Amino acid sequence: MEESPNPTDLPKPTDSRRPGLIGLGLLAAALLGFAAGQWFRPVGPETERLPTPSVPLVFHPPKLVVYQEGPPIPQLWLDTFGSAPGHTKVELRSLVRAEDGTWPADGDVYLMKARSFSEASQSVSWAELHGRIPLEGINPVYQAQSFDSNNLKSRPWRISPWFFMKRVAPGTPHKAAFAAPTRWVNENGALFPNDPDLLAALWIKSQGRPINLGGEAVQAAARQQAEAALAGKLASEEDCWRGLKDGQVQVTYLPAWRLVLDPQAGGGLIRWSVLPTGTIVDFEVAAVRQDSPRQEMALRFVEFLLAPSQQAALLGATGYFPVRSRPGQEWAGSTLIMPVGNWFDRSEFILWPYPRPVVVQPPLTETNAVAPESGSEPKSE
Repeated sequence: MEESPNPTDLPKPTDSRRPGLIGLGLLAAALLGFAAGQWFRPVGPETERLPTPSVPLVFHPPKLVVYQEGPPIPQLWLDTFGSAPGHTKVELRSLVRAEDGTWPADGDVYLMKARSFSEASQSVSWAELHGRIPLEGINPVYQAQSFDSNNLKSRPWRISPWFFMKRVAPGTPHKAAFAAPTRWVNENGALFPNDPDLLAALWIKSQGRPINLGGEAVQAAARQQAEAALAGKLASEEDCWRGLKDGQVQVTYLPAWRLVLDPQAGGGLIRWSVLPTGTIVDFEVAAVRQDSPRQEMALRFVEFLLAPSQQAALLGATGYFPVRSRPGQEWAGSTLIMPVGNWFDRSEFILWPYPRPVVVQPPLTETNAVAPESGSEPKSE
Protein backbone atom coordinates (compact mmCIF):
# COMPACT_ATOMS: atom_id res chain seq x y z
CA MET A 1 0.00 0.00 0.00
CA GLU A 2 1.46 3.32 -1.01
CA GLU A 3 2.08 5.71 1.82
CA SER A 4 0.30 9.07 1.75
CA PRO A 5 2.66 11.99 1.42
CA ASN A 6 3.67 13.80 4.55
CA PRO A 7 1.96 17.20 4.72
CA THR A 8 5.27 18.75 5.62
CA ASP A 9 6.75 17.44 2.36
CA LEU A 10 4.14 19.21 0.14
CA PRO A 11 5.33 22.22 -1.90
CA LYS A 12 4.48 25.50 -0.15
CA PRO A 13 2.19 27.95 -1.96
CA THR A 14 3.82 31.13 -3.22
CA ASP A 15 3.68 33.94 -0.62
CA SER A 16 1.86 36.89 -2.28
CA ARG A 17 3.42 39.33 0.17
CA ARG A 18 6.98 38.61 -0.97
CA PRO A 19 7.10 41.24 -3.81
CA GLY A 20 5.75 43.91 -1.46
CA LEU A 21 8.34 43.06 1.16
CA ILE A 22 11.05 43.17 -1.45
CA GLY A 23 9.83 46.62 -2.62
CA LEU A 24 9.82 47.92 0.91
CA GLY A 25 13.30 46.64 1.40
CA LEU A 26 14.56 48.36 -1.70
CA LEU A 27 12.88 51.62 -0.67
CA ALA A 28 14.43 51.37 2.79
CA ALA A 29 17.85 50.76 1.25
CA ALA A 30 17.41 53.77 -1.03
CA LEU A 31 16.46 55.99 1.88
CA LEU A 32 19.44 54.78 3.91
CA GLY A 33 21.72 55.44 0.97
CA PHE A 34 20.32 58.97 0.53
CA ALA A 35 20.72 59.68 4.24
CA ALA A 36 24.30 58.38 4.21
CA GLY A 37 25.09 60.57 1.22
CA GLN A 38 23.73 63.62 2.99
CA TRP A 39 25.65 62.80 6.17
CA PHE A 40 29.00 62.17 4.52
CA ARG A 41 28.73 64.79 1.77
CA PRO A 42 31.80 67.03 1.54
CA VAL A 43 31.58 70.49 3.01
CA GLY A 44 32.10 72.89 0.11
CA PRO A 45 30.31 75.11 -2.37
CA GLU A 46 27.00 73.58 -3.34
CA THR A 47 26.24 73.31 -7.02
CA GLU A 48 23.39 75.55 -8.13
CA ARG A 49 20.26 73.48 -8.03
CA LEU A 50 16.79 73.58 -6.56
CA PRO A 51 15.55 70.83 -4.22
CA THR A 52 12.87 68.63 -5.70
CA PRO A 53 9.77 68.96 -3.51
CA SER A 54 8.14 65.75 -2.39
CA VAL A 55 4.72 67.28 -3.11
CA PRO A 56 4.20 69.47 -6.18
CA LEU A 57 3.71 73.10 -5.18
CA VAL A 58 1.29 75.43 -6.99
CA PHE A 59 2.52 79.05 -6.95
CA HIS A 60 -0.09 81.76 -7.11
CA PRO A 61 1.47 85.19 -7.72
CA PRO A 62 -0.13 87.96 -5.66
CA LYS A 63 -2.72 89.97 -7.54
CA LEU A 64 -2.51 93.71 -8.00
CA VAL A 65 -5.48 95.15 -6.09
CA VAL A 66 -6.99 98.09 -7.95
CA TYR A 67 -9.83 100.09 -6.41
CA GLN A 68 -11.94 102.06 -8.87
CA GLU A 69 -14.65 104.64 -8.31
CA GLY A 70 -17.16 104.74 -11.11
CA PRO A 71 -17.57 102.49 -14.16
CA PRO A 72 -14.83 99.87 -14.43
CA ILE A 73 -12.22 99.73 -17.14
CA PRO A 74 -12.62 96.90 -19.67
CA GLN A 75 -11.67 93.39 -18.58
CA LEU A 76 -9.71 93.07 -21.81
CA TRP A 77 -7.36 95.77 -20.57
CA LEU A 78 -6.87 93.97 -17.25
CA ASP A 79 -6.13 90.69 -19.03
CA THR A 80 -3.74 92.42 -21.41
CA PHE A 81 -1.75 93.90 -18.54
CA GLY A 82 -1.78 90.68 -16.50
CA SER A 83 -0.61 88.54 -19.40
CA ALA A 84 2.52 90.59 -20.09
CA PRO A 85 5.84 88.96 -19.08
CA GLY A 86 6.63 89.64 -15.44
CA HIS A 87 3.25 91.22 -14.71
CA THR A 88 0.70 90.07 -12.16
CA LYS A 89 -3.03 89.60 -12.54
CA VAL A 90 -5.26 92.54 -11.64
CA GLU A 91 -8.13 92.29 -9.18
CA LEU A 92 -10.55 95.18 -9.73
CA ARG A 93 -12.65 96.23 -6.74
CA SER A 94 -15.30 98.90 -6.36
CA LEU A 95 -14.09 101.90 -4.39
CA VAL A 96 -16.75 102.66 -1.80
CA ARG A 97 -16.35 104.64 1.38
CA ALA A 98 -17.16 102.81 4.62
CA GLU A 99 -19.97 103.88 6.93
CA ASP A 100 -17.45 105.56 9.25
CA GLY A 101 -16.21 107.70 6.37
CA THR A 102 -12.93 105.86 5.83
CA TRP A 103 -11.70 104.47 2.53
CA PRO A 104 -10.26 100.97 1.99
CA ALA A 105 -6.54 101.02 2.71
CA ASP A 106 -5.47 97.63 1.33
CA GLY A 107 -5.29 98.55 -2.35
CA ASP A 108 -2.25 99.03 -4.57
CA VAL A 109 -3.75 101.43 -7.12
CA TYR A 110 -6.69 103.80 -6.65
CA LEU A 111 -8.66 105.19 -9.58
CA MET A 112 -11.04 107.82 -8.24
CA LYS A 113 -12.80 111.05 -8.96
CA ALA A 114 -10.53 114.01 -8.41
CA ARG A 115 -12.81 115.40 -5.72
CA SER A 116 -12.40 112.15 -3.75
CA PHE A 117 -8.60 112.26 -3.82
CA SER A 118 -8.09 114.62 -0.89
CA GLU A 119 -10.76 112.86 1.17
CA ALA A 120 -9.15 109.45 0.61
CA SER A 121 -5.82 110.97 1.66
CA GLN A 122 -7.09 110.88 5.23
CA SER A 123 -7.13 107.06 5.10
CA VAL A 124 -4.41 106.26 2.58
CA SER A 125 -0.84 107.56 2.22
CA TRP A 126 0.13 108.12 -1.40
CA ALA A 127 3.43 107.33 -3.05
CA GLU A 128 5.21 110.09 -4.93
CA LEU A 129 4.83 109.68 -8.68
CA HIS A 130 7.07 112.56 -9.71
CA GLY A 131 9.77 111.28 -12.04
CA ARG A 132 8.23 107.80 -12.07
CA ILE A 133 5.02 108.35 -14.03
CA PRO A 134 5.58 111.09 -16.61
CA LEU A 135 3.07 113.78 -17.49
CA GLU A 136 4.39 114.42 -20.98
CA GLY A 137 1.69 114.41 -23.61
CA ILE A 138 -1.15 115.01 -21.14
CA ASN A 139 -3.31 118.05 -21.73
CA PRO A 140 -1.97 120.74 -19.33
CA VAL A 141 -5.53 121.61 -18.32
CA TYR A 142 -5.90 118.27 -16.58
CA GLN A 143 -2.45 118.32 -15.02
CA ALA A 144 -3.35 121.37 -13.00
CA GLN A 145 -6.71 119.98 -11.83
CA SER A 146 -5.62 116.86 -9.98
CA PHE A 147 -6.03 118.04 -6.38
CA ASP A 148 -2.29 117.79 -6.16
CA SER A 149 -0.87 121.27 -6.42
CA ASN A 150 2.62 120.02 -7.19
CA ASN A 151 1.55 117.10 -9.39
CA LEU A 152 3.48 114.67 -7.22
CA LYS A 153 1.08 112.00 -6.01
CA SER A 154 -1.70 111.65 -8.57
CA ARG A 155 -2.09 111.44 -12.31
CA PRO A 156 -5.25 112.35 -14.27
CA TRP A 157 -6.30 109.61 -16.67
CA ARG A 158 -9.90 110.07 -17.87
CA ILE A 159 -12.68 112.68 -17.85
CA SER A 160 -16.40 112.83 -18.56
CA PRO A 161 -18.68 115.86 -19.02
CA TRP A 162 -22.20 115.85 -17.61
CA PHE A 163 -25.13 116.75 -19.89
CA PHE A 164 -28.82 117.41 -19.65
CA MET A 165 -30.50 114.39 -21.20
CA LYS A 166 -34.12 114.36 -22.28
CA ARG A 167 -36.48 112.02 -24.11
CA VAL A 168 -37.77 113.69 -27.24
CA ALA A 169 -40.17 112.93 -30.06
CA PRO A 170 -38.81 111.93 -33.48
CA GLY A 171 -37.57 114.95 -35.41
CA THR A 172 -37.28 117.16 -32.33
CA PRO A 173 -34.51 119.75 -32.70
CA HIS A 174 -31.43 119.22 -30.59
CA LYS A 175 -31.95 122.41 -28.58
CA ALA A 176 -35.25 121.07 -27.20
CA ALA A 177 -33.28 118.87 -24.83
CA PHE A 178 -32.18 121.80 -22.72
CA ALA A 179 -33.79 122.30 -19.33
CA ALA A 180 -32.52 125.16 -17.19
CA PRO A 181 -31.98 124.45 -13.47
CA THR A 182 -34.47 127.17 -12.58
CA ARG A 183 -37.15 125.05 -14.27
CA TRP A 184 -36.21 121.81 -12.53
CA VAL A 185 -39.14 121.90 -10.16
CA ASN A 186 -41.59 122.47 -13.04
CA GLU A 187 -40.26 119.77 -15.34
CA ASN A 188 -42.59 116.79 -15.77
CA GLY A 189 -40.91 113.42 -15.20
CA ALA A 190 -37.67 114.99 -13.93
CA LEU A 191 -35.30 112.92 -11.83
CA PHE A 192 -31.76 113.93 -10.95
CA PRO A 193 -28.74 112.16 -9.43
CA ASN A 194 -28.44 112.56 -5.69
CA ASP A 195 -25.01 114.16 -5.81
CA PRO A 196 -25.07 117.40 -3.77
CA ASP A 197 -21.70 118.65 -5.02
CA LEU A 198 -22.63 118.07 -8.64
CA LEU A 199 -26.02 119.76 -8.36
CA ALA A 200 -24.61 122.69 -6.40
CA ALA A 201 -21.89 123.24 -9.00
CA LEU A 202 -24.50 123.11 -11.77
CA TRP A 203 -26.71 125.54 -9.86
CA ILE A 204 -23.86 128.06 -9.56
CA LYS A 205 -22.76 127.64 -13.16
CA SER A 206 -26.28 128.17 -14.49
CA GLN A 207 -26.09 131.67 -13.01
CA GLY A 208 -22.94 132.42 -15.01
CA ARG A 209 -20.62 132.29 -12.01
CA PRO A 210 -17.42 130.22 -11.60
CA ILE A 211 -18.23 127.16 -9.53
CA ASN A 212 -14.94 127.08 -7.62
CA LEU A 213 -14.98 130.67 -6.39
CA GLY A 214 -16.83 132.12 -3.46
CA GLY A 215 -15.72 129.72 -0.79
CA GLU A 216 -17.54 127.10 1.21
CA ALA A 217 -20.36 129.47 2.20
CA VAL A 218 -21.42 129.96 -1.44
CA GLN A 219 -21.11 126.25 -2.15
CA ALA A 220 -23.11 125.29 0.93
CA ALA A 221 -25.88 127.72 -0.02
CA ALA A 222 -25.96 126.27 -3.54
CA ARG A 223 -26.31 122.76 -2.12
CA GLN A 224 -29.25 123.81 -0.01
CA GLN A 225 -30.96 125.59 -2.90
CA ALA A 226 -30.52 122.67 -5.29
CA GLU A 227 -31.70 120.09 -2.75
CA ALA A 228 -34.73 122.23 -1.86
CA ALA A 229 -35.70 122.72 -5.52
CA LEU A 230 -35.34 119.02 -6.23
CA ALA A 231 -37.01 117.66 -3.10
CA GLY A 232 -38.59 114.34 -4.01
CA LYS A 233 -36.84 114.25 -7.39
CA LEU A 234 -33.47 112.81 -6.37
CA ALA A 235 -32.33 109.25 -6.95
CA SER A 236 -29.15 107.34 -7.70
CA GLU A 237 -27.42 107.92 -11.02
CA GLU A 238 -28.24 104.37 -12.05
CA ASP A 239 -31.94 104.87 -11.34
CA CYS A 240 -31.96 108.09 -13.35
CA TRP A 241 -30.45 106.32 -16.35
CA ARG A 242 -32.74 103.30 -16.06
CA GLY A 243 -35.81 105.54 -15.88
CA LEU A 244 -34.66 107.59 -18.85
CA LYS A 245 -34.28 104.47 -20.97
CA ASP A 246 -37.64 102.91 -20.10
CA GLY A 247 -39.59 106.16 -20.40
CA GLN A 248 -40.37 106.70 -16.71
CA VAL A 249 -38.00 109.70 -16.62
CA GLN A 250 -38.24 112.52 -19.17
CA VAL A 251 -35.33 114.74 -18.20
CA THR A 252 -32.24 114.23 -16.07
CA TYR A 253 -28.58 115.21 -15.79
CA LEU A 254 -26.05 112.44 -16.45
CA PRO A 255 -22.44 111.92 -17.56
CA ALA A 256 -21.69 111.55 -21.25
CA TRP A 257 -20.29 108.04 -20.95
CA ARG A 258 -23.73 106.54 -20.33
CA LEU A 259 -25.14 107.57 -23.70
CA VAL A 260 -21.84 106.82 -25.43
CA LEU A 261 -21.88 103.21 -24.28
CA ASP A 262 -25.60 102.77 -24.88
CA PRO A 263 -26.33 104.85 -28.00
CA GLN A 264 -29.60 103.04 -28.78
CA ALA A 265 -31.04 103.69 -25.32
CA GLY A 266 -34.64 104.82 -25.42
CA GLY A 267 -34.99 103.86 -29.06
CA GLY A 268 -32.57 106.61 -30.04
CA LEU A 269 -34.94 109.26 -28.68
CA ILE A 270 -32.58 110.61 -26.01
CA ARG A 271 -30.93 113.95 -26.72
CA TRP A 272 -28.40 115.91 -24.73
CA SER A 273 -27.35 119.54 -24.50
CA VAL A 274 -25.16 121.85 -22.46
CA LEU A 275 -25.54 125.15 -20.71
CA PRO A 276 -24.56 128.25 -22.73
CA THR A 277 -21.67 128.69 -20.30
CA GLY A 278 -20.42 125.14 -20.79
CA THR A 279 -20.96 122.10 -18.64
CA ILE A 280 -19.60 120.36 -15.58
CA VAL A 281 -16.70 117.96 -16.01
CA ASP A 282 -15.67 115.16 -13.69
CA PHE A 283 -12.28 113.61 -14.16
CA GLU A 284 -10.51 110.76 -12.48
CA VAL A 285 -7.00 110.47 -11.14
CA ALA A 286 -4.76 107.49 -10.42
CA ALA A 287 -2.75 107.17 -7.21
CA VAL A 288 -0.50 104.47 -5.73
CA ARG A 289 -0.47 103.51 -2.06
CA GLN A 290 2.79 104.40 -0.36
CA ASP A 291 3.18 101.15 1.61
CA SER A 292 1.97 98.82 -1.14
CA PRO A 293 4.11 95.65 -1.30
CA ARG A 294 3.63 95.73 -5.08
CA GLN A 295 4.42 99.40 -5.61
CA GLU A 296 6.59 98.91 -8.69
CA MET A 297 3.89 96.83 -10.38
CA ALA A 298 1.32 99.46 -9.39
CA LEU A 299 3.40 102.14 -11.08
CA ARG A 300 3.56 100.05 -14.24
CA PHE A 301 -0.22 99.72 -14.20
CA VAL A 302 -0.72 103.49 -14.00
CA GLU A 303 1.79 103.89 -16.81
CA PHE A 304 -0.20 101.31 -18.80
CA LEU A 305 -3.44 103.29 -18.38
CA LEU A 306 -1.75 106.47 -19.56
CA ALA A 307 -0.08 104.87 -22.58
CA PRO A 308 -1.13 106.41 -25.92
CA SER A 309 -2.78 103.18 -27.10
CA GLN A 310 -5.07 102.89 -24.08
CA GLN A 311 -5.80 106.60 -24.08
CA ALA A 312 -6.71 106.55 -27.77
CA ALA A 313 -9.20 103.72 -27.17
CA LEU A 314 -10.63 105.23 -24.00
CA LEU A 315 -13.63 107.04 -25.47
CA GLY A 316 -14.87 104.09 -27.48
CA ALA A 317 -14.15 101.55 -24.75
CA THR A 318 -15.49 103.34 -21.68
CA GLY A 319 -17.23 106.51 -22.86
CA TYR A 320 -14.71 108.67 -21.01
CA PHE A 321 -12.54 111.25 -22.75
CA PRO A 322 -8.74 110.74 -22.75
CA VAL A 323 -6.49 113.19 -20.95
CA ARG A 324 -3.62 112.49 -23.34
CA SER A 325 -5.06 114.68 -26.06
CA ARG A 326 -4.65 118.08 -27.61
CA PRO A 327 -6.88 120.90 -26.36
CA GLY A 328 -10.13 120.90 -28.29
CA GLN A 329 -9.53 117.42 -29.70
CA GLU A 330 -10.60 115.30 -26.76
CA TRP A 331 -12.91 113.20 -28.95
CA ALA A 332 -10.91 113.37 -32.19
CA GLY A 333 -11.08 110.15 -34.19
CA SER A 334 -14.26 108.98 -32.49
CA THR A 335 -17.63 108.43 -34.15
CA LEU A 336 -19.28 110.07 -31.15
CA ILE A 337 -21.52 112.99 -32.12
CA MET A 338 -20.92 115.78 -29.64
CA PRO A 339 -22.73 119.11 -29.28
CA VAL A 340 -21.16 121.74 -31.51
CA GLY A 341 -19.51 124.92 -30.29
CA ASN A 342 -16.78 125.68 -27.80
CA TRP A 343 -18.78 124.50 -24.79
CA PHE A 344 -15.94 122.27 -23.64
CA ASP A 345 -13.56 125.22 -23.38
CA ARG A 346 -16.05 126.91 -21.06
CA SER A 347 -16.65 123.84 -18.96
CA GLU A 348 -15.48 123.65 -15.37
CA PHE A 349 -14.31 120.86 -13.12
CA ILE A 350 -15.89 119.90 -9.83
CA LEU A 351 -13.04 120.57 -7.45
CA TRP A 352 -14.55 120.59 -3.99
CA PRO A 353 -13.04 121.04 -1.52
CA TYR A 354 -10.69 123.15 -3.62
CA PRO A 355 -7.20 123.52 -2.08
CA ARG A 356 -6.65 127.04 -0.79
CA PRO A 357 -3.58 128.74 -2.29
CA VAL A 358 -0.77 129.44 0.14
CA VAL A 359 0.61 132.96 -0.22
CA VAL A 360 4.20 133.29 0.93
CA GLN A 361 5.17 136.79 1.98
CA PRO A 362 8.50 137.90 0.47
CA PRO A 363 11.23 138.86 2.94
CA LEU A 364 11.56 142.55 3.75
CA THR A 365 14.32 144.27 1.84
CA GLU A 366 15.48 147.86 1.65
CA THR A 367 14.20 149.61 -1.45
CA ASN A 368 13.92 153.14 -2.81
CA ALA A 369 10.16 152.86 -3.23
CA VAL A 370 8.05 155.59 -1.69
CA ALA A 371 5.75 154.23 1.02
CA PRO A 372 2.06 155.05 0.52
CA GLU A 373 0.50 157.62 2.77
CA SER A 374 -1.44 156.47 5.79
CA GLY A 375 -4.84 155.17 4.84
CA SER A 376 -3.97 154.68 1.18
CA GLU A 377 -3.05 151.48 -0.61
CA PRO A 378 -0.72 150.86 -3.55
CA LYS A 379 -2.42 150.05 -6.86
CA SER A 380 -2.59 146.50 -8.02
CA GLU A 381 -2.26 145.60 -11.66
